[in-house]
Amino acid sequence: MLPNVRFCALVVLAALLGAAPVPTAQPSGRPAAQAADDRYSAVAKAYFDETFRANPVSATAAGIHRYDRLLGSYSAGDYAEQLARDHRYLDRIGAIDPAAMSPRGALDHRMLENSLRDDLLLNEAMQLWKHQPDGYVQTASGAVFLLISRKFAAPDVRLRDAIAREEQIPLLFAQARENLTAVDGDTAAIAIDDAAGSVQLFAKTVPQAFAGVGDAALRARFRRSTATAVAATKDFAGYLTRRWKAHPSGTYAIGADNYSARLKYEEGIEMPLDRYLAIGERALAQTHAEMVATAKRIDPNATTEQVLARLYKIHPTSARLLAAAQGDLVKLRAFVVAHHIIDLPPDADISVTVTPEFLRATTEASMDAPGPLERVATHAYYNVTPVDPRDPPRIQEQYLEAFNDFERPIISAHEVYPGHFVNFTIDKHLPLTLTEKLLTANSFVEGWAHYDEQMMVDQGWGDGDPRVRLMQLREAIWRNARYVAGVKMHTQGMTVAQAQRLFQTQAFLDPASARAEARRGTQDATYGYYTFGKLAILKLRADYKKKMGSAYTLARFHHDLLQYGDPAIPLLRPLLLGADDDGKIL
Repeated sequence: MLPNVRFCALVVLAALLGAAPVPTAQPSGRPAAQAADDRYSAVAKAYFDETFRANPVSATAAGIHRYDRLLGSYSAGDYAEQLARDHRYLDRIGAIDPAAMSPRGALDHRMLENSLRDDLLLNEAMQLWKHQPDGYVQTASGAVFLLISRKFAAPDVRLRDAIAREEQIPLLFAQARENLTAVDGDTAAIAIDDAAGSVQLFAKTVPQAFAGVGDAALRARFRRSTATAVAATKDFAGYLTRRWKAHPSGTYAIGADNYSARLKYEEGIEMPLDRYLAIGERALAQTHAEMVATAKRIDPNATTEQVLARLYKIHPTSARLLAAAQGDLVKLRAFVVAHHIIDLPPDADISVTVTPEFLRATTEASMDAPGPLERVATHAYYNVTPVDPRDPPRIQEQYLEAFNDFERPIISAHEVYPGHFVNFTIDKHLPLTLTEKLLTANSFVEGWAHYDEQMMVDQGWGDGDPRVRLMQLREAIWRNARYVAGVKMHTQGMTVAQAQRLFQTQAFLDPASARAEARRGTQDATYGYYTFGKLAILKLRADYKKKMGSAYTLARFHHDLLQYGDPAIPLLRPLLLGADDDGKIL
């Protein structure tokens, strides 16, 4: 099956750890809640085991490598088996009363139930596998990319696995052709563009990563498999161009009912869609007003766009880029410790590294962390891509503007301290259950990192410099615009061109960036989860502070927030607040 967007990893290893029991005895002498938790744990493990076997690419992403030579099968029959499995396991966990479980066990139960219902929504009700060709493109490229992105096995072992997966790509695309029944023009165009990127991956990036690996016979087989992957991907792109770009059918818009259902199952959000949209519109308007006011503090005689343009010019030289990023991490870590932001684990150290050459076409800066069950390649890296000296001076300058001195540390706070890396490092030390390791909500994962951007500045990062605040707001406003555009594009008929104008006029994005954001919205309907997650954490923090009274500290809130993996925040609230939960997400 195509990897579920919410199901980036599943696991075959490890038994679930029981949650705290309640004092109700069973005949065996074990507490009732523990017994119910154990029943759930057994069902969950069986489900994850089955799903891994059917989703070898997701297994690799998780850090499970017994299926690394397999690509998976994607026929209509395979999807029927997946849906039958979903129904079967819904019935099995439905036979376990969450009220009889511990609070933590009940949270796991709800997370798995929502994940199963979300998969049924996407693949049974909406049947996205019949309408989204990019899923097949991303599966093909991701399957091979995962084998070069981390050194979890010897190079020749990973090369043999990559060859095996490349050899299976023609079948994947043949099944895709059989499955696709209606593809709109925007969706087809994105898949075609991504297929072109995949061709570059197979033709250049993967061979570069395996340069010099293997004997002559293995390298010859690799050249053949690479040619096979390139030809199959080009052929699929040609098919999409002739069939679906030339003769589009249907729409990318998922409709209001499906949108509300996705919010419920993916992010635990149950509220009228008009109220949900109003929250995003209010955040966008407020952030826009704050940006204008902050820019006026910097220069009362200039427009916000002019102020931003000037700040972009203040950046390190190409030769100093890596050192500047490393210096930011040193300062961010020291700030987190000095201001008691969160208690860092003893191994919460990370160094800036130059992005490997074979990854530079796809990333400027990224936190590269292993899957939750990886046992070999466990180190995380903060990759920064250097300037390409082959680019003309004007392009090099534009590239460095993205690393301006005021915004670069905000991005690093999101990615590293105290953002994604700290979350990842804390998770490593927690006795998380299988469900907590593998089922995550985007609104928590990205909401936490996005919240950190604002929280750090609120706590004094930048010493009140309005230039730092302006760049923090800039990072926020295009996430706000995503929130609004996603709802309107999928439920109110907003076009890509209208969404692009929204990003340009309301979020201060340049035309090219605005266009890219609008196009992403056609495929990522609920990509407002950054803003929603941040706002939900801020509301939870305020409620937690009220509950704790004089015992409240920011570090204690962050500690308690991050104890359960990355669940949907509305589902987490009762565990942190208990009887003090007012049931209001925002």
